[in-house]
Amino acid sequence: MLFAIRTIQERTGKDLGATFLSGTTISNSLTELYLLFKYLRPKELERQDIRCFDAWAAIFAKKTTDFEFNVTNNVVQKERFRYFIKVPELAAFYNEITDYRTAEDVGVDRPHKNEVLHHIPPTPEQEDFIEKLMQFAKTGDATLLGRAALSETEEKAKMLIATDYARKMALDMRMIDPAYEDHPDNKASHCAKTIAEYYRRYDAQKGTQFVFSDLGTYQPGDGWNIYSEIKRKLMEDYGIPGHEVRFIQECKTDKHARR
Repeated sequence: MLFAIRTIQERTGKDLGATFLSGTTISNSLTELYLLFKYLRPKELERQDIRCFDAWAAIFAKKTTDFEFNVTNNVVQKERFRYFIKVPELAAFYNEITDYRTAEDVGVDRPHKNEVLHHIPPTPEQEDFIEKLMQFAKTGDATLLGRAALSETEEKAKMLIATDYARKMALDMRMIDPAYEDHPDNKASHCAKTIAEYYRRYDAQKGTQFVFSDLGTYQPGDGWNIYSEIKRKLMEDYGIPGHEVRFIQECKTDKHARR
């Protein structure tokens, strides 16, 4: 596509000849904005003596260093472009080639989200673990969380580790250790109750519910996970047939998914 656009631009001698249409101009990375200029404003970039990404980033972007967990659950250091600098100049440059249209402008009919927030107080085990997390954040003593002492790299990412534990703990203590007991007031119990209520309410219409957790993944077998736990509660506490509760991971083909 770059070759085709360059051919058109060479014929006109100007930054013309192509129109990009997008609902998400920047979806994942700040570097996408540079690519937009590279395709649509090559002569203007050249006039500003910006001939590569590094030159553009040195003027308009700023790096940050963060610690995060990798796929093996080890803490690693990552550098990323997270901030724009010289925003007024960059915005003026961007506005030269951009025209905005909102959903209201073009008359897109979209459904309204019916959002219901549930306040679920922490269980006694969660309250106890919160205290341990606070002490860990102050002292860095990982034994408070039932893990080995922090390495030098982990010590630098202490608050990231605390945040990771807090997210898991907030969902269910068994995300941290399956040895923790079930509690009638945990989120899995409240979720199963709400799902069962909708199940009964729309049983005549054979309604279908989609349930998603942004933490945890269904795993077949005996290992504990939040999805299997909710299914267990639906079956044992509310008598919902097991074959009516399925997981997307069980769908091996498009035919299975349509079922």
